Order: sequence, then structure tokens, then C-alpha cells
Amino acid sequence: MAFAIASLFWAASSSAADQDSDGVVLYVVDPFVEMHTAPGRGYPIFHVIEKGEQVEILKRKTNWYKVRTPAGEEGWTKAAQLGRTLAPTGIPADLPEVSHGEYLESSWRVGFTAGRFEDSTAFSLTLGYRPLSWAGMEVEAGKIYNQSVTSDYYGANLIIEPFHQWDITPYALAGVSRFSFDARQKILLSDIGDADAINFGGGASYYIGRNFLIRAEYRVYSVSSNSDTTGLSEWKIGLNTFF
Repeated sequence: MAFAIASLFWAASSSAADQDSDGVVLYVVDPFVEMHTAPGRGYPIFHVIEKGEQVEILKRKTNWYKVRTPAGEEGWTKAAQLGRTLAPTGIPADLPEVSHGEYLESSWRVGFTAGRFEDSTAFSLTLGYRPLSWAGMEVEAGKIYNQSVTSDYYGANLIIEPFHQWDITPYALAGVSRFSFDARQKILLSDIGDADAINFGGGASYYIGRNFLIRAEYRVYSVSSNSDTTGLSEWKIGLNTFF
């Protein structure tokens, strides 16, 4: 069953005195809207907003909205329950969209990057977790290859975003990596086999809308294999999504 929302107006209206913020306030016109303790189907339903009651939209996280009732109860409801339906007046419920601020508050992000590792083509998949708005951790797995080079690599990085409130967000990173070179690889390292590396670098993320951002990055590696240490560099660009 679709759950409709009607009669959009702002908290600056006559009921604003009862609200703690300037969120969008709606009236429920279908039987009920369920409130979860957190943004996800697996979290329990602790309250139901019934037909005719008000609900204030506080923020959005991907396809979930955090809402508040006039009694002050706060919880999360599926975006489908607060869809862009028409009010009895014919005015659509124009709900807030995902914004850069949503990215700053998100904890998880995944991405895909492509670029050049020295003279080789490189691809990687990343998974990041950010416990703080300005700092996070990321793991990655990738592939480097051309006619004379192939390698699988895995790594973990610490990412610092000191100016995270900007739409173009610069960041610095430091991490460790593990490379597995095949028998053709004699150009970058003198020995064949596995190699460990530490890396430092930086880049910038640009929020492009919804749940997506573009990320560009440059790194330098110090790769150690047996008794040899080699300095290598990499640049890459990719697309990330957050949730």
C-alpha cells in the first residue's frame, strides 16, 4: 500500500512555535506511517504516525527520512512512505533531497577508481567507513596490468578531510599495501613475488548530487621486496556512493 503525504508547509507557519527546527511539516493522509529506530528495514518499528497527524522532516539518508512527531518522538521512515504525492489541495509534497550535508553525516561509502600506476593501467574497488566527519578508514582491492606488468594488490588507508564542509573536499591519506606480481614483472621491481608498501598521497572529492561524488587522487608508494625498495607513483579518478 502506498502511504501518501499531503499539504506541504514550512515550520514558520502558525504551528512553528511547537517545532524545534525549520524542517518541512506534512500531514499524513493515508492510514499510517511507520517509524523505525534507525534507517533500515531490519530496525524495529517503535511508533506509528496515524492519519491526520503532523510529521516534520528533519533530514534524509539515502532512501530514508528522519522525522519527528508533534510529541517530540523521532525516528526513521522509508522514503516511499513520504513520496511525492499530491495533497488534497493539489500541491505536491516537495521533500528535501540528498545534499552534501548528508554525505558529511554518512558513515559508509563504496567506490570504483581507474588510473595509471606508473605506466600501467590500474583499477580498484574501495570500501570506506568514517566514524568522524573529518576522518575515516578505507580498504581497497585492485588490479595493475599492461603488456609487461600484472599485479593484484590490497590495501588499507587512513583518510583525513580537514575541510570536509566544502563541496570540493580535499583530503590526505596514508596507508599500507600488499602487491602480488606475476612472472612477467621485472620492470618496476628486480625480484618477482609479493611485495609490501607504504603510501602517502592526497586528492579531492566533489559532490555531484544525490548519493554520488567524484574522487581524484595522487599517491606515492615505497615498495619493498626482499632487500630492494622502489619508489612508485599512481594517479586515479573514480566515482563513490555513500550511505
